[in-house]
Amino acid sequence: MYTMNRVTILFLSAITLLTAFTSANPLPRAIPIPPVPADPPKPADGDGIGPYASQNPGISDRLSKAKFYTVAVAAGELGLTNAERGMRHYLGNSGDDLNVTPESMMSGLPQLRTAVKALAQNEAVAAYKKISGASGEKAFSSSWNNFYASKDQSWDWYFAIGGFSYSVTGVVTKKSGGGSLKYRVHIFDRYNWDAGKSVDIGPFHFEDRELGNLHLKGLAREYTVRGSGGVNEVEKFTLTTVIPPPSTGGRS
Repeated sequence: MYTMNRVTILFLSAITLLTAFTSANPLPRAIPIPPVPADPPKPADGDGIGPYASQNPGISDRLSKAKFYTVAVAAGELGLTNAERGMRHYLGNSGDDLNVTPESMMSGLPQLRTAVKALAQNEAVAAYKKISGASGEKAFSSSWNNFYASKDQSWDWYFAIGGFSYSVTGVVTKKSGGGSLKYRVHIFDRYNWDAGKSVDIGPFHFEDRELGNLHLKGLAREYTVRGSGGVNEVEKFTLTTVIPPPSTGGRS
């Protein structure tokens, strides 16, 4: 018959006491980073060209769709890979959301990266000031901010998305010796083509309305662009900390 020795008995007793203590006094859980904010409201005058499949398509519309597939191919050949991806998704006619990577966008749009850094800095400092006492945590969630990817910044993102919205959500921690900051970047846009603008991609010139009409005819479909980045972490965060630019997915 097996007999436990004294060391084993003491070890098991310690484990039992530790389990009982942690069950009665659970460790506080860290506050999670808030999820992406609710979608920004649609403009009062509407967003997009009109109701999907509200008109009957004709042969000219189907030829137009074939032409725009050629435009998408041309965009890819010119290195405008995100523009190609966005147009192909539109012509694919599913209406499903299209995911983008904020890190990739900030890599191609340095001014966006600067704007995100400033927003995260302001939100983190404001949240930190709301922590009463010598230690604690506070979550934050910014409102949506507008950004326009112009041609001089990136031809690819100009054609792929143009104007869009960005926000940050995160958590700041306050403690002796310096706290911490963790935050994520979010992107939102409604992909559509409406009247009043025109585009030139390679040898192709077309009016936005021509692409938008494919949505009205049920041959293409407007969709939502979304993206949430990875967690950016800043150690030893205090009110005077100047945070580094957010990650672009590669080496800083």
